Amino acid sequence: MDKTLEKVVEYLSATHNPLKIRELSRKLGIKPAEYRNFRRMIKDAVDEGILVRGRGGKLTVSHKEDFYTGKLFVSRAGHGFVIADQEMEDIFVSQRDLGSAIHGEKVEVVLKPLTRSRSREGKIVRVLEREKGRIVGKVLTSRYGMSLRPTDPRFPEKIEIENPRKLAVKKDMIVSVRLYPWEASYLPPRGHIEEVLGMEGSPGVDIDSLIISHGLSSEFDKRVRPELTAIKKAVTKASLTNRLDLRNLTVVTIDPADAKDHDDAVSIEDNGNDRFRLGVHIADVSHFVKYESALDSEALLRGNSVYLVDRVLPMLPEKLSADICSLHEKKDRLTVSFLAEIDTDCNVYEWEFRESVIASSASLNYEQVQDYLDGRGGSSINGNIGSTLKKLRPIARALREKRLKNGSLDFDLPEPKVVLDARGRVLDIFTPKRLESHQIIEELMLLANRHAAIFLQGAGAPALFRVHAKPDKEKIENFVELMKEMGFKFSFKGEITPIKLQRVLNAVKDKPEEQFVEEILLRSLAKAAYQPENIGHFGLAFSNYVHFTSPIRRYPDLLIHRILKMLLNKRLGPNMVSSLKATLKKIGQHCTETEMAADQAERESLKIKQLEYLQERVGGIYDGIISGVIRAGLFVELQGSMVEGFIPFSTINDDYFTLDEGKFRAIGKRSKKMFKLGDRIRIIVVKVDLENRRADFVIADNRENKLERSAKRRRSRK
Repeated sequence: MDKTLEKVVEYLSATHNPLKIRELSRKLGIKPAEYRNFRRMIKDAVDEGILVRGRGGKLTVSHKEDFYTGKLFVSRAGHGFVIADQEMEDIFVSQRDLGSAIHGEKVEVVLKPLTRSRSREGKIVRVLEREKGRIVGKVLTSRYGMSLRPTDPRFPEKIEIENPRKLAVKKDMIVSVRLYPWEASYLPPRGHIEEVLGMEGSPGVDIDSLIISHGLSSEFDKRVRPELTAIKKAVTKASLTNRLDLRNLTVVTIDPADAKDHDDAVSIEDNGNDRFRLGVHIADVSHFVKYESALDSEALLRGNSVYLVDRVLPMLPEKLSADICSLHEKKDRLTVSFLAEIDTDCNVYEWEFRESVIASSASLNYEQVQDYLDGRGGSSINGNIGSTLKKLRPIARALREKRLKNGSLDFDLPEPKVVLDARGRVLDIFTPKRLESHQIIEELMLLANRHAAIFLQGAGAPALFRVHAKPDKEKIENFVELMKEMGFKFSFKGEITPIKLQRVLNAVKDKPEEQFVEEILLRSLAKAAYQPENIGHFGLAFSNYVHFTSPIRRYPDLLIHRILKMLLNKRLGPNMVSSLKATLKKIGQHCTETEMAADQAERESLKIKQLEYLQERVGGIYDGIISGVIRAGLFVELQGSMVEGFIPFSTINDDYFTLDEGKFRAIGKRSKKMFKLGDRIRIIVVKVDLENRRADFVIADNRENKLERSAKRRRSRK
């Protein structure tokens, strides 16, 4: 370290008083002729994380405990979050503090000292894994050569590219580029064209681009092929040893109509005395995917299945996910069963987990089950299957009532359903109604997940818990202020509990503001995560919770099955416990990251198709709700399709609007017209920009009034 810099660090450490560069130079007696070099040295020290620049440009010394490493996620708004390898909440990084770091890279971040008492904020000081890999974008040409404009705005605006393989590349083609190691952050990133995806706008190119941009894969590693080939049958004679045979039991699967993987089934038998034997039967994926096998490594790498609008990227190859592990009707399948004696008030008495074998009596979808339960004609459900559904309904209702009474939060946010034709073009977008049949399966899965956690923790076994931390008090206070502006008054004195937040959901139930309030509240809560330390699940109000019921599509569930079966078979020895403890934290962090990446990819694939749908309807008039207010205008989410667009204030009645940030509203200076979050509004679609994934709206009344005034002026001239 430079001697002058050593003096700076020593002085700032001793005074504990942040100083600006000019003040610091005077304190250290830096001569005017030396000031320019001194200033450059300080800037370099800030870039390297030795010093931290706080509010007003004041400098403090970074300490070893302020440095963290982790993966960077950049939002479309430009700021980022670092998910730290160390145990702590995500670190917010403003756009100006990202430096040259790119979305998805592993970075070192230093905490800013002035924000320690509030939400964590930091500055990226070093990129630890410089090479990003593949980036997708549109080819641009000039006299200087070719460059790439990434389709994902989270990446650099321009990348210099080469075409060493002499692929047939034209301007405006969408290609994937492999980046070269990026040694100097002050130079533009460079790479070579690896694959041509097609011309911009060609069917399927948009989703193909998204898959590569997010580092997802539709192809499985070649190493899994020998293991897949070796799996001949779903059930063999040897696999039935010590398994509970439940093939004579009436067992049903209930899934979406288009589901290919069926990893859970349910059953219920009458035990007499108002008690029942409830069964939740989950595909025994761990029987086929062995610990540390190639299949296991591939499943861990993926972390979860990804459900895009026009395709599924499964965590496991189709031979397993859609066939051998899937609980198909009338097919013998290996399972792990949660069996519980339960009464009509949902008191759980004796319960156990068993390795089992079942044969599903019927593969039903949610709409079929709902039609049957509601007594609609034409249902093919009858006999034992119908009797099973009728018994499950009151049990699920009681479980739900009990859960909500204990404070569990129940968000009823709609998810748009996109209908595509054979070429992937959008035919329709609608928001399906949440049915009671969904809730039946949801409640039974929650019950099984909860008891899996209780079983593992009670046995002292290592586990990967699904946790949800308590919300940040400041975020909840901001939420309360917003609710006051919308006419809802809530008090959150003392500790924030799920029951207190539940009152908000109850207050807006079945009101026009319900969806909007739920979305804002959800944003105010922490993200759920996977970790070996159990801190409980705030949102569900559960003290113990794991994911157990979806091992075909989530790696944490597969891992929980593996540990649970080791316990059942008395094979969880000290060496295995030690091995699990050494890896669980890293696995939990990785699976949290892959879940976030999958969620983001799924949302973006939906947005692409929403905008394609809207592009065919430019000029259409729609109802929406104001979902955001900024200085430049309003964000509006349309009902039904849930497409979000933007209304610039410059298009509204020649008025000037000022933003009241604290109250999430804007007020017209001349008209005093007010727009605030949650307001209903009628709009006209005027432009859809697929490349930048943006839709522009104008207010319908405003446009109609302008047209009417123009018509009056024309008539008066005559």
